[in-house]
Amino acid sequence: MTPRRRMGAQMSVEGKGNQATTHAAEAAALGFYYQTLFALLTLVKEANDDATVAIERLDDVELVADGNTLLYQLKHSISAAPPPVTLASRALWKTLKVWIDVLPELTLSETTLHLVAVGSTPEDSPLRALLEAGSDRSELVAAMTKEAQRVVDARVAAAREKKKLPFGDRADGCEAFLALTETERDNLVCRIQIQPQSLTVAQIEGRIADHLKMLPTEHRALVAERLVGWWDRQVIYSLCGKRNRVITRIELQQQISSIIGDIEAERLVPDFNMVLPPDTYQPDGMLMRQINLVEGAQSDIIRAIREEWRAREQRAKWVDANTAMASKINDHDLVLQEEWSDRHMQMAEACSESDGKQKCQLGLSLLRWTHERAPNEVPPIGDGWGAPYYVRGSYQVLAIDLKVGWHPDYRDLLKDEK
Repeated sequence: MTPRRRMGAQMSVEGKGNQATTHAAEAAALGFYYQTLFALLTLVKEANDDATVAIERLDDVELVADGNTLLYQLKHSISAAPPPVTLASRALWKTLKVWIDVLPELTLSETTLHLVAVGSTPEDSPLRALLEAGSDRSELVAAMTKEAQRVVDARVAAAREKKKLPFGDRADGCEAFLALTETERDNLVCRIQIQPQSLTVAQIEGRIADHLKMLPTEHRALVAERLVGWWDRQVIYSLCGKRNRVITRIELQQQISSIIGDIEAERLVPDFNMVLPPDTYQPDGMLMRQINLVEGAQSDIIRAIREEWRAREQRAKWVDANTAMASKINDHDLVLQEEWSDRHMQMAEACSESDGKQKCQLGLSLLRWTHERAPNEVPPIGDGWGAPYYVRGSYQVLAIDLKVGWHPDYRDLLKDEK
């Protein structure tokens, strides 16, 4: 396949100077995420079990189903008033250039080309002919040819007068369109459909949930949320060569079934494996004071901060999704405290007559037990749970509240600092 020359959906950037720079950064991030969510929604809606989706291959989104190829160019916008798609739009001509470039790789009679835009198409625009498949496109082709010729002529005139060339944002598309024969133009435009006023990136996850009709209403949003998390990983893996380039509907169906099974079994899902806290994260100072009491190393501190953040985020996410989880979390905290208490009490007794150095050494061993052995020795919070960060980090959460500690005398040493 010919490599794509750009990454991310085309985005509308309004304003100038710093405002334009800010919008461009937002647009670049949201543009690619819009592609991934749109691809997922497309596959969720597809009825053919053999359907496959690829992102950033022949087009922003490429769907193959029942022997037909559907290419999607996505024109998202973060503007409160998205720009309309007209014959003079940069979005239109850049899209045409992409499609014309990949024509040699397509069987056009088996391909549909979709221009998906958040903006509208004016009522009086010839592009309205693209709203219905099979509509007469002859007037539209003539109007597009006229517009393309206007752009090319204006650039030729400017060059002759040694002026700055106008229409630089659409010239390539206009020239490519005019380079086609009349028959090629007719055939190309015949395969195009336009979808104006499409969903924004913020609306798609809700629409995905709406299409999960086989599920009880109360489960749809949760399944959609987990499905999006799985989908994001698959897209990234597909782009960096860690999995097949296409994602199949069969895989999607299997993942939905797996998520449903987890919910029905009340199986808890680890959401923060390998996820790192943001650079701006500031842990509670008590975490540091507890570790400093036993003269923990920098590696102990780094690991404690990372796992505390993961566990805290996991606990919050579970409770947000299901308030009944607060009770389950509290009950498991009591299990953690009991397992710790037996060891802490024994340690305190063993070193009651020891000097401060030995107390620190034994306390450090207890801290490291929470990281190295506790995840395997403490009963898990739920059946099938195997992510060690929860036990490790929950012990740090409890240490911040002084419900557990590492030094034999931590309560007396820290009682005035809570």
